[in-house]
Formats: sequence, C-alpha cells, structure tokens
Amino acid sequence: MQKAPGSWGFLLIRSGINYKMKRYILIGMLTVFSFSKSNSFINGVDISMLKEVEENGGLFYENGNQIDPIQTFKNKGINTARIKIWHTPTLDYNNLQSVLEIADRAKSAGLDLLLDFHYSDTWADPSNQSKPSAWDDLTFEILCDSLEQYSRHVITKLKNQNTLPKYVQIGNETDCGLLWPDGYVCGESNNDSQWNKLRELFMHAIEGVNSALDTQDTLEIISHVSSGGNWFFNNLIGQGVNIDILSISYYPMWHGTLTDLIQNIDGLGNEFQKPVLITETAYPFTLQWNDNTNNIIGLENQLLENYEASEEGQLSFLNDLITLVDENDHGLGICYWAPDWISTNQFGSPWENQALFDFDGELLDAISVFDNSSVAITRIDNFKINNIYNYPNPFNPRTTLQYNLSEDAYVSVTIFDMLGNRVCNILNTNQSSGNKSVQWNATNDQGRSVSAGVYVYSIEIRGFRQSKKMIFIK
Repeated sequence: MQKAPGSWGFLLIRSGINYKMKRYILIGMLTVFSFSKSNSFINGVDISMLKEVEENGGLFYENGNQIDPIQTFKNKGINTARIKIWHTPTLDYNNLQSVLEIADRAKSAGLDLLLDFHYSDTWADPSNQSKPSAWDDLTFEILCDSLEQYSRHVITKLKNQNTLPKYVQIGNETDCGLLWPDGYVCGESNNDSQWNKLRELFMHAIEGVNSALDTQDTLEIISHVSSGGNWFFNNLIGQGVNIDILSISYYPMWHGTLTDLIQNIDGLGNEFQKPVLITETAYPFTLQWNDNTNNIIGLENQLLENYEASEEGQLSFLNDLITLVDENDHGLGICYWAPDWISTNQFGSPWENQALFDFDGELLDAISVFDNSSVAITRIDNFKINNIYNYPNPFNPRTTLQYNLSEDAYVSVTIFDMLGNRVCNILNTNQSSGNKSVQWNATNDQGRSVSAGVYVYSIEIRGFRQSKKMIFIK
C-alpha cells in the first residue's frame, strides 16, 4: 500500500461483514482524500471465456441493467485482464483472432493486458501439456524455432493493433514443464538432459516475445506453476532463464489454507527475490447449480473453514485473500479466474458457482473488494507514532502490536471489526516515549474468542489515531 509522508497515517478498513454497505468505513475522519493503490499491485480478472459465453447467449447485469462486463470490471477497480491463447483450438475461441478481439476491448476499457501462452491447442495444466498438433512431428531444433516464431508473431499482432501486453506468461501451470514430452521434467525425466531442453524451450519463447518489441517497449515475463514452485523455479532460473515475476494458482480445494498460501509466497519471494502473483483464484458463492453440468466445486469439504459457499463467504474470502497478498512483502496481486463463465440456455458451465455473477447474470457484491478508491486520512499534527506493525500477521492465537512514541502521552489501543464496531480495548494508560508493545489474544471485551477475519487496531493519542489491518486465522 502507498503511505503518506511525514505525520500522516492511513486509516483503511475493508467491509467484510455487512456486504451491502460500502466497502470502506471511514472512522475518526478529519480529512478525506482520493487515493489509489500502487499501480504495481495487480487487481486482475481472467476474461478468456467471455467471448464464448457472450456468443452463446450470456448477458450480464448490474442492478438489473445490462452491462459490458469488461468496462464494469474497470469501473470496479480491476486494472488487468488476463487472456489465454491456444495455438489451433477446435473451436474459434482462444485462438489468435479471438485474443485480438478481446484484447482490443480490454485495452479500450483502460485495462492492462496479461497474455497467457498455453502453447497447446487446448487446456494446459499440471496434468496436460500437449503440444499443438501442428508441432507433433517436429524435431526438437525445429520445435524451438517454431516456438520462437509463433511467440514473435502473436506479440507482433498485438503490438500492431496497439494492445501490447504489459505481462506475458510463458506456459500455464508448468509444474512439470511444457510441450511434452520434449519439455517434460518430472519423475524419471527430472534430469539434466530434460532440464536443458526445457531451458531451451523457455529461452526461445522469451526470445520470440522480446524480438517483437521496439526499444521503447517494455513488458514483464511471468512463469506460472500451480503451487509450490521452489523446485521448478530453482531449476529454471538456475539454468539462466530470465523471469521477472513468479506466479502460482490458489484454489483452496487443491492448495490448502490462506496460511499455506502465504507461506508459499514467502518461500518463493525470499528464495528468489522476485514478486509473486496469484494468477488464478476463485471461490464459490453457492454449492447449487443452474445447468446440467457438474460444477468443479460442489461439496462442503472443498471449502475453507470459516468461508461458507455464499455471496458473503465469497466476498469475505476474496477480501481476506487480497488483504494478505497486499500486506505481504512479495505479493504482487491476484487474478480472479473466469469471473464471467456463467451458464446460459445454450452453454453449460462447471464454473458457474464461482463466477462473479449469479445465475441470472447479476454482478455479485464480491466485486467490491477491488475498489480501492477511498480512504480516510487522520492528521497526527507534530506528534509522531512511528514503526507501527504487528507480528505475526496473520496470527493465531495472539499477536503483538509494536509502535514507537515520539514523546510521552496517554495512549489508547482499540480493536475494531470490519464494520468499525469496537471489539475490545487492550490499552488505556500513560506511556513514556520510545518503543512500546501490547498483545492481543483475539478475544473481545467479554473475553470470548472472536471469529477469524480481518481486524483493525487503532492507536489513539490526543484525539487523533492511526490504524492498521491484521488477519486472525483459525
């Protein structure tokens, strides 16, 4: 998050309980300014399914009024559109022409582009990295050359229509490599010979992308695995492949708790000193269905504890996820996968209950978590409260609030929930200047344990206050 200079502190509170209220609650506000999250933080959505949904009768609404979902995403705080590209798919979706059309719409709406090269004719994921059929019988040398030429061709086409991506992803969930069997590196193929081949494939793909650029053009290269990644990136980067951004998927059913996610981000960020992007994530707003297509998520045991399959649960999950990634030193952002993949009378969807639109195509409240347009700023005058933080964060069962006082003062420390309701007061006393700390054990004024979620601790002195967020996880 951006921070104001000098003695100005930000009071930013996300609404995660009353989901019909505005996302931010402004507490103790003396002066209000417009503020935007750092441009480096990615608030993204993957809109690769949109063209197919629309051409099969999909319509989208906000408060009963039909909308263009791409422009609405932009209006709601989304800054990046992720778009996958297949080489020669069976249907005319996700091919180059389709990507050019969607990219033009997204760019016209003011969104940055993240191009997701699958280097296949269909879905590429940890269990399937099949080569495009046109490349099936190529020698490895010609395969590398074809990969480079194809990558250059795609980027050139996008550049020529003024939709040059800001980010380019080389392969999708390449846990065991790409373009199998040539670039397969798992099991018995985890050897120097195969890793050398995978290195060559990545290098040729990246060279193809870069060779389409002029000197004034810039973009960042992303490498994406489903989860973990230390082993893969250690080998890939160790082979001399230049990656700008590391990315992972995060679906709780497969990838664990939010704590597991943050540990993964920390592990990658600390080892490789590169930003980490969540390029795929989603959560259901119901376990019901609207068509005859089996939903991928449909059972209670596929959910996270404390996040039910409801509109409120979806919002709460996404809010807490963004908060955790935003607060992490290595977190670059998230991309919500297929928010527009609704079902229609002509088109079934196994993702319909994880979209950001309900079964009637109505925009859900979870979209509000991307809107970072408002904060309250509280003036502290010449008195300074420095080095405010809590550790650990996230925490369970307790956390320590740390701060520094520039002079002696009467200090009050209060915990609020996401509605701005007081949870408890943990300190009311005179304190001398210097480093101070106080613990909170996640209980309210009555000594009862609070529910998991985002809380705000507020340090108040002389009628002024500074506040920060913290995450309690059970």
